[in-house]
Amino acid sequence: MHIFVTGAAGFIGSHFIERALAAGHHVTGLYRRERPALLGHLRRLGADLRCGDILDGDAVGAAVAGADAACHFAGAFKESDAGRDYFERVNVTGTATVLTAAAQHGVKRFVFCSTAGIYGRNIDGVANEESPLRPWNDYENSKVAAEKLLRERAPALGIDYVILRPSVVYGPRDARLAKLFRSASKGRFPLFGSGKGRRPMVHVTDLADAFLRACERPEAANTEMIIAGPDAMPLRDMLQVLAHAADRRSAGPQLPLTPMLALAAVVEDVCKPFKIKPPIYRRRMEFYRSDAAFDCSRARRLLGWEAKIPLKDGLNRTMEAYRRQMSAGTGPVARRHETASGLD
Repeated sequence: MHIFVTGAAGFIGSHFIERALAAGHHVTGLYRRERPALLGHLRRLGADLRCGDILDGDAVGAAVAGADAACHFAGAFKESDAGRDYFERVNVTGTATVLTAAAQHGVKRFVFCSTAGIYGRNIDGVANEESPLRPWNDYENSKVAAEKLLRERAPALGIDYVILRPSVVYGPRDARLAKLFRSASKGRFPLFGSGKGRRPMVHVTDLADAFLRACERPEAANTEMIIAGPDAMPLRDMLQVLAHAADRRSAGPQLPLTPMLALAAVVEDVCKPFKIKPPIYRRRMEFYRSDAAFDCSRARRLLGWEAKIPLKDGLNRTMEAYRRQMSAGTGPVARRHETASGLD
C-alpha cells in the first residue's frame, strides 16, 4: 500500500512512518519545518519526504498523487498565543484542503487524527464514542469542526474516512511532555492539588499501530474510534513512576492548586493585550484537574487493536530516552503545524 502522511516530521507522524515502512508499505510524507536529523533518519528508512504546507493545495496534491490512503496528522495544537481563527484555519481549512486533494487523486481512505480531549477534561466513569462531546478550548472545538467536515464531505467526494481520537500520547521524541520528564528527573516537577485525576495515556507506538490498521481494515470505514492506553493511572502515581525511573524519592513538591489557578488567570490576562506568551495560563493549569478514562471496545472490534504497552513500562522507557537525549545535549524541539492530540 502507498500511504500519504501529513506532519511527517512531527511526533506522531514520524513514528507512524517508521511503523508503516517496517510493515512493507510505501510512504510519501509532507512536512512544513526542517528537522534534518529526523528527516534524514526517515529517508534512510525509505520514506519519500517533501516540504510543503497543508494549506497549499498544489503542494498537497503533488505529494498525495498515487497514494491509496492518507493519514492526516498535521495541525495546530495548543499554542497559548494563538486564537480561534488560527486553529480553524489550520485544523479545519487545512483538513479540507488535504481531503479535497486526496479525493482528486483517487485516494480511497482518509484517516484523521482527532483527540479524545473533545469529551472534556473531567469525565464521570468511562467514556466511549457515544458519550457527549464537551470540547473546552479552541483547539478541541476545531477538531470537532474538522470531524464534522469529514463526515459531510468525504461521502460526496467518494472517499472513506476513519477518525481516530487518541488520548494523551507520549513516547520518545515528544516535545510537549519533555518538560515534565526533564523536571521530574531532577525532582522539580510540582504536583498542584491531590493528583487523583486519571491519565489514560497511550504510547506512540501503540497509536501508530492503530493508524496503520485504520488504513488497512475495510470494516473501519466511516466511523470514529477512541484510542487510549491500557491504564488510567492517577497523576500522582504517574509522577511517582517517573521519580522512581530517575532514582528520586519524588518528582517534585506537592502544592495547593487553587492559588495557582487564580495566578494563571491573572498572568494570562495581563500578557494577552501585550501579545506576550504567558509563562503560565489557564489551559496549562487545567492539566492538574483532568480526570478521564476511555473504553476502546470499538477499536478492538473494528481494528483488532489493543494497546500493548502498560503505562508504567512506557513511562520508564520514555524517561530513559529523555535522559539519553539530555546526556547527549540533544532533545525534541516543539513544532507548530506538525503535532496533534495530547495535553498542554
